[in-house]
Amino acid sequence: MSLMKSLNSGVSGLRAFQTKMDVIGNNIANVETSGFKASRVTFTEMLSQQIGSGQASESAPSSANQVGLGTRISSIDRDFNQGGLQATGRKTDLAIEGKGFFMVGDGDQSYLTRDGNFAFNKEGFLVDQSGRMVQGYNAGADGEVQASGTPDDIRVDFENIFSPQATQNVYMAGNLGSDTSTKQVVQAQSAFTTDAGEIAEEATLLNDLAQTTTDFAVGDTIDFEFTLNDGTNQTITHTYAAGDTLEDVIDTINAGLGAEGTASLVDGMMVIRSAETGDSQFSLDNTVVNGTGVMTIPGFEITQEGSTGSTTVSSTVYDELGKAHTLMLELTQTDANTWEYEASFLDGEELTAGGNGTLTFDNTGNLTSDSALQMAFNPGNGANPVNFTLNLGNPENGSKVTQFAGTASAKITSQDGYAQGKLVDYNVDGDGYVNGVYDNGKNIKLAQVAVADVTNYNGLETLGNGLYRNTVASGDVSINVASNLSETKLNSGMLEGSNVDLAREFTDMITSQRAYQSNARVITTADELLAEAVNLKR
Repeated sequence: MSLMKSLNSGVSGLRAFQTKMDVIGNNIANVETSGFKASRVTFTEMLSQQIGSGQASESAPSSANQVGLGTRISSIDRDFNQGGLQATGRKTDLAIEGKGFFMVGDGDQSYLTRDGNFAFNKEGFLVDQSGRMVQGYNAGADGEVQASGTPDDIRVDFENIFSPQATQNVYMAGNLGSDTSTKQVVQAQSAFTTDAGEIAEEATLLNDLAQTTTDFAVGDTIDFEFTLNDGTNQTITHTYAAGDTLEDVIDTINAGLGAEGTASLVDGMMVIRSAETGDSQFSLDNTVVNGTGVMTIPGFEITQEGSTGSTTVSSTVYDELGKAHTLMLELTQTDANTWEYEASFLDGEELTAGGNGTLTFDNTGNLTSDSALQMAFNPGNGANPVNFTLNLGNPENGSKVTQFAGTASAKITSQDGYAQGKLVDYNVDGDGYVNGVYDNGKNIKLAQVAVADVTNYNGLETLGNGLYRNTVASGDVSINVASNLSETKLNSGMLEGSNVDLAREFTDMITSQRAYQSNARVITTADELLAEAVNLKR
């Protein structure tokens, strides 16, 4: 009887929507499950039955008379869209942002998962909450991670000791002040002026100076009594000739001083500078006029003390046993654009090479001498002698040593040696590297987390506990790392939350409830119609 079709259709609807309610219930139950991917149900109609003769012409409105036989489940699909990231603060909690899966193994088989709730066990293996090993690539003996081939179980040796390394390069950068050392300057206490009251110039005649109260006659002399840089005395005499000027007097002083200093006229005042940089006794002690001429020559005073300035920088350098030694480098400006350096060790270690030398700069403040100073010392504690290079500047970061006027800022910026180190901390970066942090300040890569991928995510077999296994439908598993996958990175201290949309699930639950009730109503109505048919025989 045809009413049986409606009964069967109603039953198929009940079964289908019962399954959909099962899926909705599972989605809602896992709304707080890390890495959970929601499922959806799709329906398809069952076979249709043709009724009547089925004879149809080209002008007929339909090709045949058909009636459907109900519905069935077409597929139950996973939604692999990204779930929200939830901060946990645990370094071993990892979340994949983008494509891919973590790989975990139990020794016999590997599985895929989006749940990154991991931790290190007592043996140092990174495992999930069921003890399955997280797969990846461990660093080799050379400290490098080769992310290729079959992945291993990630393991960190928390008792590992980082071997020391002797210093090979020390880097210095900054400015050596061009005025660190000074030259002694002797200057007149007042300016020479003319009879007209103007500031005198080099071309001004001696007899036109206001200071000359009685004109000089040929043969008169002016004695300049100097104390030279080393403390010895020298008298320089200028003998007057007709038409002599201040410039003639200055030329006489310069010729007499030679390499000791130079005199010049600045705004009418005579200024005499020592030619030597640094500590000096240079001075003009007295002037004496002899003859008929009378001149009142201003007194002279030291306006700038000659001083020897130095800059000291220091650095820690290491021997092969990892012992630290304090290197002191004293740089003394001995002349304009010239510096002497002397190296020593705070605890008296013996320098066997490169302990002293000279640095030179050009007139623009740039280093012209060798920028790589070779040094060697004997640590004196059973370690081998250490040979290292003191680099004045570093081309890799553009730093250099200069000599400009102004603030001195020279310092040791870095060196490449280090003591032995103990692992004190670790972190996981966006590329999946497990980085070890050692108490000697060094960071090294210990391992890298593998990221697996398949062509068809919905072809994966769900095994429970957030695990998946590849099948023929999903395609083969390709193993890689996050840094090689576009738009994929790992987030440490986070877990990927469930991608269940509760609003959508509640809406689907309401529509499923109504659909289930409607299918039940079809069954009860068909049953009543059948009852009426049975009652016809009475």
